[in-house]
Amino acid sequence: MILTLDIHKEVPGIYTARVENAGELVTKAAAYNSIEAAISGEAKAVPEGFAHFMEVRYYGFSSGTETIEAVASKAPAIADRLVALVAEGHRLGIL
Repeated sequence: MILTLDIHKEVPGIYTARVENAGELVTKAAAYNSIEAAISGEAKAVPEGFAHFMEVRYYGFSSGTETIEAVASKAPAIADRLVALVAEGHRLGIL
């Protein structure tokens, strides 16, 4: 099963995160102070053995699929990549 972690910026410094499987919530939506914290926190909140893969989304951009075990440790790199993609989207005028 591949879970989707969807992160939304509410206001500067507040991000809500939801982990879903086929549109159904897996964990309660939670608030974090950074994208990196949301990625790490939500990856750790998935019950062990429940799923093995996760895709992180931010502003419609995807991180690609990773093993859940790797997501928490790769949170800084995943967050940086997603923020870079969003910045490029703004630069190109598509966001």
